Amino acid sequence: MSSEGDVRKIAAVSLLVVLLVATFAAPVLAWNRGGGFHGHGVVVIGPGCCWGPAWWYYTPPPYYVDAPPPVVQEPPVYVERPAPPESFWYYCPSTKAYYPSVPSCSEAWIKVPPRSEQ
Repeated sequence: MSSEGDVRKIAAVSLLVVLLVATFAAPVLAWNRGGGFHGHGVVVIGPGCCWGPAWWYYTPPPYYVDAPPPVVQEPPVYVERPAPPESFWYYCPSTKAYYPSVPSCSEAWIKVPPRSEQ
């Protein structure tokens, strides 16, 4: 059977191992919460300055894509055409004829909308 001294040695070595693991793992776990190595818990046994996620983990800089240049189009120009002049025929009641068949009329000309000739 083991002696009481052996049990104390095993307990002391176990306590020392637990303290060493906690000492070196604490900075790594704290760094983990700060946004470092995402989603993975890492326990480092040994010097924490050179091993662990901080040593090999690399976050590439964000990649920005330039938007294409805006297309500037001039609005269409609308030119309103003047309305065609209204055309009328002028009728002379005394001669029962239209201008220019009758160059003058003894009374006032009567404006008549044009009609298709049949």
